Amino acid sequence: MHICVLVLIMLVSTFTAVSPQSLTSYRCDSNKQSIVATCLVRNVSLVSAEEIANASFPNDMEHLALTMVDGFVPEFTRALALKFPKVQDLTVDAMGIRKLYVWTKAEHLSARNNSIREVEFATEYHRLRSLRLDDNQLSKVPSFGRWFNELKLLSLDGNRLEQISLDSFAELEHLQSLSLARNGLITVEATARVPNRPPVQNVQLLKLKHLSLRSNHLLTVNISRWEMPSLVSLDVSNNDLYMLLDEPHQLRQFGALLNISYAGNDWNCGWLSDAQLVLRGQGITTPSQDLAERCERERMKVLQGICCYDHGFDQELARDPFESRWEQLNELRRRYELVQFAYDQVQDNDLNLITERAHQLRSKQIGPLEQDQDVIKSKLVRLRHALADENTHLERLQDRIERTVLDLEQTIDELDERANRPKPTLDTVHQQTISADIERIRERIVSLRHRIQDYLYKTSARERRIHRYNEQIEDLVDQLRKVGEMQQTYAERANALASRIYEVSQILEESLTPASDEEFNRIRAHRNGDYRISYRGESDEVFNRIRAHRNGDYRTSYRG
Repeated sequence: MHICVLVLIMLVSTFTAVSPQSLTSYRCDSNKQSIVATCLVRNVSLVSAEEIANASFPNDMEHLALTMVDGFVPEFTRALALKFPKVQDLTVDAMGIRKLYVWTKAEHLSARNNSIREVEFATEYHRLRSLRLDDNQLSKVPSFGRWFNELKLLSLDGNRLEQISLDSFAELEHLQSLSLARNGLITVEATARVPNRPPVQNVQLLKLKHLSLRSNHLLTVNISRWEMPSLVSLDVSNNDLYMLLDEPHQLRQFGALLNISYAGNDWNCGWLSDAQLVLRGQGITTPSQDLAERCERERMKVLQGICCYDHGFDQELARDPFESRWEQLNELRRRYELVQFAYDQVQDNDLNLITERAHQLRSKQIGPLEQDQDVIKSKLVRLRHALADENTHLERLQDRIERTVLDLEQTIDELDERANRPKPTLDTVHQQTISADIERIRERIVSLRHRIQDYLYKTSARERRIHRYNEQIEDLVDQLRKVGEMQQTYAERANALASRIYEVSQILEESLTPASDEEFNRIRAHRNGDYRISYRGESDEVFNRIRAHRNGDYRTSYRG
């Protein structure tokens, strides 16, 4: 959609004698030609709820796109959003917003370069398709949930998101582009970790095409639990990545992937070589490469234009050179973070107070003063541009003069050094020794970093072995369970046989009364459950045979 931006001028605030409150109206400039009905609003200052309530916009406003610039609205509330019933495309960049309300009828919303820390919205169906919240102060992802099913583009670059779980975006079923660059991210998990609850296996973003994680502080990423069959481009460049916690063949799970950017990391050469073979086999391109100067400066190898560290590069260190200083370094780091946090808080508060005060003073100005101020501002802008051009010209001249002076000084120094070449003093030798020590310490720091990355590599391999052992243990437990079931079955059968034998012995005792001379000759139990018992004695009667049948009937025969 081609949008022609119309210049809107703020009308003069009128004061009435009846009411102390003033009604501020905003209108589009009727002198400008309207092509696609887009308004540009300047100098909108709505600091309090009363000012928002007294702000007036035309009821017959038919503009579909609205842009606010050079203003200050610390809280973009629901009351303000309701004043734009027909606006579908809203841009409120650099308006000092700290709290943003998203209404249901907006389709495109851009609120970049603000101080947004909180996003609110109604728990009902939204028509929002694109949302840009770049360069704000969000510390967590807003809970969009199932109310934003039409959202296709979400950009959260330049915020304060240190940890992310991708299942925060799982309910955005039509999301196609997600950008999380420049956030200082440390970890990216597939699902959020909840105590005493097993993690969900995979996260599904079935329509996601573009994912950007560039310019963060990621050491490693686990992609095996990402279900993104539509992913076309992936950007993980300019991180601290040493490897991905997966085998390189896991990259084949992204069937639609066409390009991946992974320059500017600290890759392990072994893992990177295998990954590049997979990428070539899949026809996946790499848009960017590392500079050769970086590889040489950090003593890294080069594989297809990407710098990497050899796996056994730092084995020369036998001990930790800072083992006695780690505690002091951690304490200094903690103090620095506390001081930095306090400084940021004070700076934010001071900037907010200054800005609020400036807009309050500006809001107190009335008709002629505001017109004169606009004229003065336009002249001031022109003067600033002219001054900036002159400053640029002077800076170029100054650079040329400085370069010329430096060249002359260098030439004079060289001539003087050739003429008087003094003998090296103890201070000079000591300074050179200190420089050599500092260089060795830097090399040891780099080597220590490599050792940490190597430890991560070994830890990941150990976790995979533990996973295989767990699977073997589960198989053995299953086998033990089956053996226990068989043992229980055999025990039941033995108990049944014991009861039957006991019944047979009872019947024998009741049926037979042998004389003192009689003796039992033989008892033989047959496999089919029948029993034969023979007796031999001096009396006339001899017990011949007793047979016990399975159905509980018994037959006894005698032979005299």
